[in-house]
Amino acid sequence: MGTWGSGLYQNDSTCDVRDTYMGFLQEKLSNQEAYEKTLEMYQECIGDEDGEPLFWLALSETQWKVGRLTPEVKAKALEWIEKGGGVAIWEESGTDSTGWKKTLEKLRLKLETEQPKEKRIRKPQVINQNLWNVGDVYAYQFHKEESKKYEAYGKFILIQKIGEEQFIPPHICEDEDLSKFPVLMRIHVFDKLFDHAPTLKDVEKLRLLPIGQPTWTGEIAMSILLELDKKKDYPAEQLIFLGNIQAPANSTVKKDAYPMFWIHLEAICINSFQFWQRKEYEELEAGVFRYTQPV
Repeated sequence: MGTWGSGLYQNDSTCDVRDTYMGFLQEKLSNQEAYEKTLEMYQECIGDEDGEPLFWLALSETQWKVGRLTPEVKAKALEWIEKGGGVAIWEESGTDSTGWKKTLEKLRLKLETEQPKEKRIRKPQVINQNLWNVGDVYAYQFHKEESKKYEAYGKFILIQKIGEEQFIPPHICEDEDLSKFPVLMRIHVFDKLFDHAPTLKDVEKLRLLPIGQPTWTGEIAMSILLELDKKKDYPAEQLIFLGNIQAPANSTVKKDAYPMFWIHLEAICINSFQFWQRKEYEELEAGVFRYTQPV
């Protein structure tokens, strides 16, 4: 599971559950049908000490937000909150679990309040997702309040587009029209913060920044598939185009299950940068990287 923060949707698993359930609602399924299909999709999580709490937490919050929280889902989520569901993931990784515990408490308070009226679900508008050319390098400037805690506010990090992929959610049937799913851009990030706007030459000899934390096997992701949920989420004012250099071959790119949203880019970069300082990794084979204990 990729994790880039302690928020409810700052890990792959909860994002996957939320997006799958919402996808079924957007296809005009009833709430019960969307719930049953989502449960079927993630049946392997049920009974798993790490996976099951994340499933119920994400599903309950998503249902509450759209006015469709059922008693069963609410009860399951509150049960896992009482048990501290998901805390073990943080403790096993040696990371402070305080932030996650606050997330659980915040969710508990939300679920125990009256949910909003049932909202009408619309299919998302078509947005141009393929914004850059392969090989384009941009400097991104941190500007959000959270970056001040890590002394990153106003600093820059380098990002490069390395590929293009059509993302098709796993719940889609084979006979469905797949042309409606957009082509997304895949990026990697370079492992250095700059006090001033860098140049294209600064890319030379920089290592890549792993994305999130290692899985329990030590395997790590080295790139992100980015999805633009809303046009206003594209950080045009914080991006400086530096130029284009050859991107690595696709064989060096490890595929991930779901894309991440542009709006989370800054949090992903900051948390990844903080975690990987003075930590090393190695490439086992083409596209497969593993965390190695620092000396």
